[in-house]
Amino acid sequence: MLDSLTSSAEVAVRVNSPGSSHIEDDLNVIFSSGTMPQCLMIPKVDTVDQMKWVVNSLHGLIVANKLYQDRPLSLVTFMESAQGLFNMQSVLQSAIDLSAGKRMRLEGVVFGSDDFSADVGIQRSDDASELIYARQKFVVTCKSFRLQAIDMVYINFKDLNGLRRQSAEGAKFGFTGKQVIHPSQIDIVQAAFSPSVERLRWARELVAAFEGHQQSGKGAFTFRGEMIDMPLLLQAKNVLRLGDLRPSPHPK
Repeated sequence: MLDSLTSSAEVAVRVNSPGSSHIEDDLNVIFSSGTMPQCLMIPKVDTVDQMKWVVNSLHGLIVANKLYQDRPLSLVTFMESAQGLFNMQSVLQSAIDLSAGKRMRLEGVVFGSDDFSADVGIQRSDDASELIYARQKFVVTCKSFRLQAIDMVYINFKDLNGLRRQSAEGAKFGFTGKQVIHPSQIDIVQAAFSPSVERLRWARELVAAFEGHQQSGKGAFTFRGEMIDMPLLLQAKNVLRLGDLRPSPHPK
């Protein structure tokens, strides 16, 4: 399948988990392909030892096949269990430390809510209030390593209003994106995690006002009736960064 893709396509491949007997076969198939993916998605990484195995295995294949010379292989892992959440900080730290200089880079983590709920014994509800602690701890841990935090999937793909509510909530929590399982979910999720035109205008004007104020050499200043401090300026710059990454509308 990889060989049938054009070289211009962005490809992310999900393999079996490090605890599975199939992941080695997955990796061998991928690295024997003529078209290499830009990203590997690795589920159920619960421990530092599993992360070490993943990085060392990938490093061996990358070096042996002389791949990813121009840009590193992106990695996205999944957190899907109580043990995974408990060990998340050490797992991410090990991934970053071990992959340094090895032509791969951890880019983000996905919150696998269904497997997590099954592992913990959580009874799911429509508003997912039972997962607030796990989602917020997940976001904070990801952001402490400056990684993308990808929110849980919304299973009922016919309930677009519910998806819209949960996507907006995830964006407020600090998630940088959300999993989708159906094409009808794409536009709603992209809209929720992209700054609006009004928000972008606010950010541009605030940054411009701050830069002008800095040149004047004056002290504190207000913008649209609000006192501006450094955290608010950083927030505006982050909005502009997200605006630069905003995808084009998904074709109908």
